[in-house]
This record gives sequence, structure tokens and C-alpha cells, in this order.
Amino acid sequence: MLRKILAVLLVLSYTSCFTSAFLRGLKHKYALQKRLNSGVSRKTEGTKLYFKGRPLSPVTRVNRHDSIILDCEVGGTPTPTIHWLKNGERLSQGEYRDFHDDEAAYEDRVGRKGKPLLRLSSTKSKLFIDCLIPETEGTYSCIAETPYARIERSSKVVIDNEKYNSIESCLVKKSLEGESARIYLWTSARLEFEDATVQLYCRAEGKPQPKITWFDRNGKVITDEDEGYKVADNGDLIIKQISWMEHMGLWKCRAENANGVDTKETFLYPTARDEDDEFPL
Repeated sequence: MLRKILAVLLVLSYTSCFTSAFLRGLKHKYALQKRLNSGVSRKTEGTKLYFKGRPLSPVTRVNRHDSIILDCEVGGTPTPTIHWLKNGERLSQGEYRDFHDDEAAYEDRVGRKGKPLLRLSSTKSKLFIDCLIPETEGTYSCIAETPYARIERSSKVVIDNEKYNSIESCLVKKSLEGESARIYLWTSARLEFEDATVQLYCRAEGKPQPKITWFDRNGKVITDEDEGYKVADNGDLIIKQISWMEHMGLWKCRAENANGVDTKETFLYPTARDEDDEFPL
């Protein structure tokens, strides 16, 4: 058990997914949840949501007809989702995106016999803005959410109209070739108790619509015939009854269409419960 605990600490330190303060808070949260009888309290007490990585610049200055990428990363429990706004209006990333994808939840919310789960995750998102024109200017906001919390960061995109690239080359390339497959939302790290069902995000945009393929930690393609796995319509991977021996490691998501390929990795770490149900850190 001690060896596994040390492995958890080393892995979390290596991935920089979870802050030490958050892990200490999670330990106290877990102990407290054991004493709570209310189902509502069991779901809401001690939830956490926070931004990670480099923050968005308050102002992003670009040349006319340029293309830019805005990055956003969050950590928390339960597993957070991310979407984007422009001037307060929600953006649709990709022609085929359905906003209901954000609410598509397949993983377990409680463990066996009603025991609480960790549901500890890091989520990343990219907003691709192509062929900028004056109408593209505005305030873009990254919105991170769980069922119990919401936080946001914003950047004002300002275009320098004195400097510009050829709009024709940008638009012609998009119209003739379509758009390359690009992953705009994915799970970068996930920590959960063994035997739970987890959902790993992987959502992509592009034209034609990208095909999503998942690879297990050994590089094997996951198919519909593989028992214990399911690739959802939105591209997410659902893994049932995770275990440290079978599932710990890096999983890869690939989005591909006729115009390009994009790949992202997810680190999954299943951990065992202590026999007394105390959080093992």
C-alpha cells in the first residue's frame, strides 16, 4: 500500500495536474463525506474548480486575417467541462457540435454501496479563430463548469488593421480544402478509485467531420468489440470498472479527416480505496 501511495504522489507531481493544497483539502473532504447522511450534501460538500496553466492575456493583439488559438485549462472535482463565449454569447466549436455534448455524462457519480468517488480531473480546451476580420474583434471567455461551480477567464481580441495578411489565401484554403481535424476539448489527466466507470473527453472540429479513434495505454486501437469500453457519439471514451493493473497509463485520442490529424493524450490513474474507506494519501 505504501508503495502505491508513493506512486500516486510521484505521478501527480510529475503531471502537475493537482495542487498539493487541493489534495490536502480533498483528504479532509473525503473524511467529512463519510459522516454526511444527506444525499445532497454528499454531492456538493468540498467540490473544487480552479484554473491551471498560463492565464489568458487580458488583451490579445493580432494582425488582420491572422489565425489564433486561445488556450484554457482547469482542474477540479467533479470533472469540469469547458465552453467559450464571445461578448457573452456561446460559441459553437465545429459545424457538427451539439451543446448537449457538454452535458453528456456517462461515468459513475457514486461508487459501490453509495461510497463517494474522487472524480478528480484536469480538462483542457482550445478555441481556434481563423481568418480574423474586424467583426471578429470582441471579448472571448473561457467558461469552466461543474454541476456545482462556474468560473471564467476572458481576453479581448483586438485587430491591428494596419497590418494584414492576404484574406484570399486564408479563405480559399478553407473553402477548397475544408478544415483540418482539430481537438478542441480533452481530458489531460484523471484520478479515480478502482472499479468505477470513467469518461475521458475528446471532442474535435473540422470539415469533413473528423473520425475519433482511441488507443489504449499499449497503443492498441479500441473498437466496439472491446468489452468494457465505449466510444460515445461525441468522441468521449467510457471505460468501465477501471483498475490500476489494466488501465493506469497514457491513453491517446486521435481525430482525423481528409485535411489533417490531431492527437491528444490523457493520463489515467486508478487508485485503490483503503479498507477503512479513508482517502489513501
